[in-house]
Amino acid sequence: MTVGDLKDAVRPIPPLQPGDSAAKAVRLMRAKGVPVLSVARGPAIIGTVSERDVLELLAAEPNIRCPLGAVPVEQLMHPTVLAAAVHQRLEDVVGAIRADRAEAVPVVDSGNRYLGMLLMRDILAALAGEPIVPPVAGLATPGCVYLTTGALRAGASDLGLLSTGAALMLLDLIAAGVVTGVSWLAGRLLLFPEGLVGTAGVIADVTLGGLHVLVFFALLRVSPLTGMHGAEHMVVHAIEEGEDLNLQKVRQMPRVHPRCGTNLLALLILLVVAQQFLASLGGVDEATGVIALFLLVMIVLLTWRRLGTGLQRWVTTKRPSDLQLTRTIEVAEELLEKIRAQPSARASAMLRLWHSGFPQVLLGFFALALAADYAPVAFAELWRALAN
Repeated sequence: MTVGDLKDAVRPIPPLQPGDSAAKAVRLMRAKGVPVLSVARGPAIIGTVSERDVLELLAAEPNIRCPLGAVPVEQLMHPTVLAAAVHQRLEDVVGAIRADRAEAVPVVDSGNRYLGMLLMRDILAALAGEPIVPPVAGLATPGCVYLTTGALRAGASDLGLLSTGAALMLLDLIAAGVVTGVSWLAGRLLLFPEGLVGTAGVIADVTLGGLHVLVFFALLRVSPLTGMHGAEHMVVHAIEEGEDLNLQKVRQMPRVHPRCGTNLLALLILLVVAQQFLASLGGVDEATGVIALFLLVMIVLLTWRRLGTGLQRWVTTKRPSDLQLTRTIEVAEELLEKIRAQPSARASAMLRLWHSGFPQVLLGFFALALAADYAPVAFAELWRALAN
């Protein structure tokens, strides 16, 4: 392996200038999560400064706060620079880093242009056969999970992703049927008589719309999708935290993930509720409408992530079975093996979109929706033709 094989692990951290203060070096190391920074004069790397260098400065001064803002990094840096070129073998770079006792190394391209910092821990992980894993996304299907880095994928096939969209549409159709039945019964009981207009009509629509959402969520909660969804989140957490992929470790991971699409669903729900609320205001004066719009926007901005977290915990994920977790771990191991075999895999924007899985899910969703719309008509035509 060469340094170029680890280009995804190279951190494009801007180098310090010789006149920058040690305080700035500390801030940048903390912000970027690295123990070493490069120092450049113009395009050339002239040295490195590390946490250990700053620590020695503090140990030499009785007042630990004063020197950091006053001392330029030029006085702290090591002027002899160990730089790794993209064509160099990793084993050679490790030997040089060991001799220099460095924790990170600047990386330069074939034209000696600075690219960023490569940490020793990332080099060791690559040499140990542990892949440097890019962010992993995933989707749940009724029988398996789907995991992807955008360039590589594992788990459910495109047909499985289509089945996820179809399953969601089926649940929505069942929920719509339940709401239709409730609406008919409410009309017979004169709770929501036909022909309601104005505020009463809006209240009836909002009530039935809310019931539709609640029934859909209840059906989703008891479906196998939520167990697979929980397993997907737990395995992705384990990958991101560097844990072993075994049942005991993965079982300890949380079911809620900050990058879950449920957060976007929560935002959509809040926007729909806000729109319906504004519509129910009807003929209020302009000033009141502006104030109501401002308050709704603030409520949406402040609550959508919390609502997304709540939806994940109580609706879109549930505690997976051991079988679901085992299957998901197998998919994760398949994806990691592909990353080891193709550490530099790339994909075009269109391929990354396809690998996200959302086009297939949407296709399955709307295909069943169209089938539900046209199937009764087609069946009636077929029955009429057979009768004649």
